[in-house]
Amino acid sequence: MATTRIADIYEPLTFAETISERAIELNAFINSGVAVQDPLIDAQASVGGRIGDLTGNAPLTNVDPNISSDDPGVTSTPQKLSQKTQKWRLSALNQSWSSMDLARELSSVNPVAGITDKISHYWATVWQKRVIAKTEGIIADNVANNSSDMVVDVSIEDGNNAVAANIISANTVLDAKQTLGDSANSLAVIAMHSVVFTALEKQNLIQYIPNSEGMIGFPTYLKYRVIVDDLMTVTAGTTSGFKYTTLLFSSGAIGYGSGRVTKPTAREDKEDSGNGGGEEILYSRESKVYHPYGFSFIDTGVAAESPTVAELKTAAHWERKFDRKNCGIAALITNG
Repeated sequence: MATTRIADIYEPLTFAETISERAIELNAFINSGVAVQDPLIDAQASVGGRIGDLTGNAPLTNVDPNISSDDPGVTSTPQKLSQKTQKWRLSALNQSWSSMDLARELSSVNPVAGITDKISHYWATVWQKRVIAKTEGIIADNVANNSSDMVVDVSIEDGNNAVAANIISANTVLDAKQTLGDSANSLAVIAMHSVVFTALEKQNLIQYIPNSEGMIGFPTYLKYRVIVDDLMTVTAGTTSGFKYTTLLFSSGAIGYGSGRVTKPTAREDKEDSGNGGGEEILYSRESKVYHPYGFSFIDTGVAAESPTVAELKTAAHWERKFDRKNCGIAALITNG
């Protein structure tokens, strides 16, 4: 049987573009509208550098207007237009795979589709994991420094003995929604672990929106589009069981852009591998920014060129720059 080698199908530019396009399609945060491409991030990241600024005017303060007068000696005092600056952080990552395993596995299927789908799924998962890690860090910072005004926590440490009040429900989700006050109508998506999703299914509370062809499309809860991802934050209770973090997002709560990558993909022949039998290695590299609007990443203490997942989860690396109502993320912590 003939064996398909990467060398037979590899054209660097087309290969890299196909991987990138499929990864975007597979990314649930992009697909749901939570993450949107930001031209400013793209423009800054594409010229190099690991850190960039997003600067804009803060909302006008809600002070009472002046009472008009016909007295020329009475003058008004203009209000200030203040600016808020958020700092984003680039992540430059790479991974490689040996072609021998891939070639054997893909010998009876479309090799281009098989390899690119596997790699694009890998990158979609990587970036989703890092987005979730950033929200975990933001929530930790919020608990430490902003009186938990983005968080509703109904969990208990003895999760195995949780009662209905500790489990996700319409009331608890609405309480989390209310942390945005009269800006809560911007919320459009809810992301949860499959355990939490199953709890809602048992309550018969999940509805499905049909796609354009009338077939089952995506699940909804309280009219929020649902993302189900087992990468969502789970922590062990100090006594028993687990605590699950569910997130509510506004549309466009996260901006993303791409950095400069000189060679997004590369192929290497290692003739001495396998005791001279030879080996092919495929390299894939991505450089991206996923930035939650309203927050700054604090780079102090990041040792490597890009922050690790553990560093993204750390409260000390985040600072909220916008008022609560202008940050489109809310968290609900339950035991299921």
